[in-house]
Amino acid sequence: MTTTATQFNPYNPTGQTRKLSQEMDMEQFMRLLTVQLATQNPLEPMNDRDFFAQMAQLGTVQGLDKIQGSLEVAQASSLIGKKVTATRPLTETGTSQADTVTGTVKSLTIRNGEYYLGVQQADGGIVEVKMANVRLVEQA
Repeated sequence: MTTTATQFNPYNPTGQTRKLSQEMDMEQFMRLLTVQLATQNPLEPMNDRDFFAQMAQLGTVQGLDKIQGSLEVAQASSLIGKKVTATRPLTETGTSQADTVTGTVKSLTIRNGEYYLGVQQADGGIVEVKMANVRLVEQA
């Protein structure tokens, strides 16, 4: 279950909300490291070994972000040519029930970090659906 943070945060004075998750991304890591360095006791500063260990962790986080992005692209592109069944969001159908789309994936588009598949239906029309909405994958 994903929730949204709504209480005032002194480290987020703009009050912008963001989804909470169990994973730490690069922005969260940098914010945490910056706060830690800014609030350390000047008489007992962080020792060099600890600082370099945290910088190594930063490199690891960056590497994991790149790997995750590559895996997402590979997963999305592997669907091209396969028959899929996906649901459209309720806002796209204009009805109170989710509509399903079944067809062969012909294209992949990335917009604002989200993957959209161009699904060609039996009548030849192409419908774009979010990759997250794919419910079933078959060989075409």
